[in-house]
Amino acid sequence: MDAARLLADDATRAFAEADTRGLALTPTERGRAALTVSAAKVLSSRLATEATSRIFEFTAARATARVSGLDRFWRDARTLTLHDPVAYKARELGTFLLTGRYPPMTAYS
Repeated sequence: MDAARLLADDATRAFAEADTRGLALTPTERGRAALTVSAAKVLSSRLATEATSRIFEFTAARATARVSGLDRFWRDARTLTLHDPVAYKARELGTFLLTGRYPPMTAYS
């Protein structure tokens, strides 16, 4: 969990710095910021879905009762991972690691 928090802090800083640069932001700076945000998204998404799934394993059928609200947390975590597909972010990170190419600007970046 510390890794996710640290990556989220790095992503917040990178995004704020990119925003501060505004129109002066270079493609390389944008690419670095995008990769930092992607790394935080991939790890936090995986941790959130794994943690909520394990909660269901440990609490069994009673976890689906509305009174606990656990279903909402799983659904929210899952929706966030699907809204901005984590697979695309992981692929962008892998492409950069293998080729050094920054991610292209897309509807998801």
